Amino acid sequence: LQVNGSQVSIPFVTGLSTKIFSQEGFLVIDSSPDIQIRYNGFNVIKITIGDRLQNKVCGLCGNFNGDRTDDYATLRGKPAVSSVVLAQSWKTNGMQKSCNELQYSQYAASCDNVQIQDLQSDSYCLKLTDMKGFFQPCYGLLDPLPFYESCFLDGCYNHKKVQLCGSLAAYGEACRTFGILGTEWIEKENCCKAARGRL
Repeated sequence: LQVNGSQVSIPFVTGLSTKIFSQEGFLVIDSSPDIQIRYNGFNVIKITIGDRLQNKVCGLCGNFNGDRTDDYATLRGKPAVSSVVLAQSWKTNGMQKSCNELQYSQYAASCDNVQIQDLQSDSYCLKLTDMKGFFQPCYGLLDPLPFYESCFLDGCYNHKKVQLCGSLAAYGEACRTFGILGTEWIEKENCCKAARGRL
């Protein structure tokens, strides 16, 4: 891990008292009480901000004003008609040419039925909907279907194992907001290596 260009070992505390540590398969950057960032190393990033920043932020994650209906807005404040339009409007100058979000829509459109059926199987994405599975306590509180659909659609252009680990991590992190901490999937699905290889 590098902080300001210097290699560091975690846990680590910066000169600004920001703590960087590993927890339950996530890299955590914590500058309490204002901002905490949790990153699983491949496709889940969760940013939590303190009340002091309410209505003082903007971007892809919304404006944190307590009204979720106006979060899906472009840089110019207009409602975004799609996630692609939203992403395009918030691109910084350095990302204008190097990040082509349309390619992912094209990848998803190129998926064939055999690939999708394979990803929808018990061996892969269906693990997200297994009522006796890793996240059984969370199912009554949070619908796993959107995570399952994202898993098999995104898996068409992503490495299958990385996609499965990422989707399990996304659902697990969402369950955390309900106070349900499930981490046994990390070892049972051998997702430790997938995360470590990308931190």
